[in-house]
Amino acid sequence: MKKIFAIISILTLAAISSVNAQQMTAFSQFSEDHYMVNPGVAGTLSYSPLSFGYRRLWTGMDDAPSMQFLSSHVLVADNMGMGGRIFNYSTGPLSKFGIEGTYSYHLKLTDQVKMSLGLSLQLYQFSLNKSSLSMEDMDDDLLLYGSDKLIMPDAAFGAYFYTSKWFAGLSSYQLFNRKVDLMTEGVFENRQVRHYYLIGGYTYDFNGNWSVQPALLAKFIETGIFQADIAAKVIFKQTVSLGLSYRTQDAAAIALGFQKDRIFFGYSYDLLLTDIKKHSLGSHELIFTFKFNRSKPKL
Repeated sequence: MKKIFAIISILTLAAISSVNAQQMTAFSQFSEDHYMVNPGVAGTLSYSPLSFGYRRLWTGMDDAPSMQFLSSHVLVADNMGMGGRIFNYSTGPLSKFGIEGTYSYHLKLTDQVKMSLGLSLQLYQFSLNKSSLSMEDMDDDLLLYGSDKLIMPDAAFGAYFYTSKWFAGLSSYQLFNRKVDLMTEGVFENRQVRHYYLIGGYTYDFNGNWSVQPALLAKFIETGIFQADIAAKVIFKQTVSLGLSYRTQDAAAIALGFQKDRIFFGYSYDLLLTDIKKHSLGSHELIFTFKFNRSKPKL
């Protein structure tokens, strides 16, 4: 028999994805990098960002989930953008490493409103670290015959609408709806279900020094899970920002941001609102972006 610890460890990723909508981890600072949730964003900015993000969930708990990513996107022609992302998600003995490439096509709908359609192709590698499992029987079939790696493709599509003042987008990830099976006798078997994202926001400017940016990120998963992030931040002189957000059935977050010339740094802390708060000190998130100058998109 496997020890209870082993079963719990293997089921961690599946439990997180089904209960807390975490097959695809959403960052609390989603309004700082829309490309994280919509491929159509590639090439829509007046600069080319190079972003690094780190999110640590449920600090204080052993083997708690964490995610890191490195991404960038650029306008390569008057109506075409390209982007790329490398990311890693891990929890306990399980990890998911992926690469993503994006192509986007831009259209001018009116003098002010633009639309971008984006398609991303992705390649994932799921890994199971058997050496971290605690078993009563080291000759168990889980160790002898279970696979420790699985590589699989996937895709995402997004439509993104934007002006100088507002943005809105609809996207879908994990389009292939593939089953993940590491040959562990069904102990770790999970389907990459489709995720749908609706994002939107607006910028209000006051007297040249202050601005307010409310934003919304709604997520729906085909297993019937719905979750929404409602956020707002205040920005002073395009330099310092303070944001608050609420994620339904999960957490409230506070975010601080600082921008100097072409560098942006942001930090957020999630205060958990579920029963997990009894065992965790909350979640932390960092994002760092370097903005390469270029001419504005010509559509």
